[in-house]
Amino acid sequence: MRDVIRATPLYKFLRLCNSSPLEKTVLDCGAGGNDPPLRLFVEWGYETVGIEISNQALDKVEKFCRERDMKLTMFKGDVRKLPFRDETFSFVFSYNTLPLMSKRDVEDTIEQIERVTKPEGLCFLNFVSVDDEGPADSYYEDGEPDYYFTGFDILHKEKRIILIGKEEKQAYIDYIAKKKLVTS
Repeated sequence: MRDVIRATPLYKFLRLCNSSPLEKTVLDCGAGGNDPPLRLFVEWGYETVGIEISNQALDKVEKFCRERDMKLTMFKGDVRKLPFRDETFSFVFSYNTLPLMSKRDVEDTIEQIERVTKPEGLCFLNFVSVDDEGPADSYYEDGEPDYYFTGFDILHKEKRIILIGKEEKQAYIDYIAKKKLVTS
């Protein structure tokens, strides 16, 4: 049940992507793990690309795909230096990756996400709130991440607090934003 609760923000993002007129191309920044979120987008017919820096996380994705006979295009790389052309993807997300980075690295990553997102494309990012009780490299006050979204219109912002058992509390601030259409 816990995995379903954690995935809920991505489903909200997926619904917004599905209602967009843009082509179905999506990039996952920090795409590794035992149950890669990109699988949701494959099931809806998206052209998917993931980038992951950890060999171990990439191995887990490879195993996941092999066991399910699923194809996910994955690259080893650094989300702070995305190896894609400007405005390549309609949709870009990073789920539970930014909490592992310093605020300076988060800023670099979001600049890259903005660069590779098409005008009027959507992005989903989540940050760890100061109300979280677990380990993270960077914590954010409510509204503090707004600073990163100058090239976007924020469509949805939500603080989620998840109680795990009696001892642990996780707290996130989720953003869904639409890249501004720049006209000359």
